[in-house]
Amino acid sequence: MRNAALTLLLFVACGYAANSQRFSLLPQVGFENSKTKINYNDLGSFSPIGVKFTPQASLRLNYSSKQGQGFFLGATTSRSVVSFSFTDPETLRNSFIATNGNLQLRLEGGYQFNSKPIALGKSKSSASGTEKKNCSSGSSRCCSHNSNKAKQNSSGKNKSSWVRIQPSIGMGYIPVVKSDVVTKTQAGQTTYQYNAGNWNTAFIAGTGFEFGRGSTRQFTVSVNYFKGLGNLDEKTITSVSGGKTVTTNLESASSGWNLKVGIPFTLKAKSKTERKPEYRKSGCGQYRVIYRCRGSN
Repeated sequence: MRNAALTLLLFVACGYAANSQRFSLLPQVGFENSKTKINYNDLGSFSPIGVKFTPQASLRLNYSSKQGQGFFLGATTSRSVVSFSFTDPETLRNSFIATNGNLQLRLEGGYQFNSKPIALGKSKSSASGTEKKNCSSGSSRCCSHNSNKAKQNSSGKNKSSWVRIQPSIGMGYIPVVKSDVVTKTQAGQTTYQYNAGNWNTAFIAGTGFEFGRGSTRQFTVSVNYFKGLGNLDEKTITSVSGGKTVTTNLESASSGWNLKVGIPFTLKAKSKTERKPEYRKSGCGQYRVIYRCRGSN
């Protein structure tokens, strides 16, 4: 059911991208800071490893409309699981082995807003054009060249630096999760492994800062927060110690944030045809406008 929902979301996003004004690809690298806590028999929570920093890589596809709003789909690495191993459930808080879990693939999707560019410093512009020579109606030189083509255009390109703020909100999903509790018996000794922070869905939110110069998008710095939601309910382990049955209840919580840097790539769908004006000399010192269709992106 979840796979079908993700497939439907992908088709909807692709259809939206085909009709959007701009869609871009954003590869990013950085690190993630996550923290996983374990609650043991409702005696209070503790963190077996504490705060951990892990490298992270991600790829996000953004869809943006004229209003600067749109959806995003992405994939990133995740390492929030902590493998918590112990032999005696009654003393697990003081006698355990905790290790970081393996890297997992996390899918992300949500909504993003793009603000208008905010100028950084003073703008610089360059103008180029052809200047029309002044001539009087009695000038033979002017009248003798009235059949020549002339263009009169001036263009100013903004060379200033700018930043665009990009807040976003969405959900994360890990399609393949580990077993929550694994029991192993070797040489008559039973070992219990509890995978804490083994969530499959999470709430994500963050803000990106896209820097550019003129019409060029240069790089993006983003800070994002996540909090695990699904598959974090209480797990029960039943064991026998000293001839009596011992019930151990374990529950975990996981959250964290990441900092990433990337370079955006604008993807162009198809060119549109628009009419651009051309200026032709129709008389001495007089011009008329001629429209021609030219392809533009």
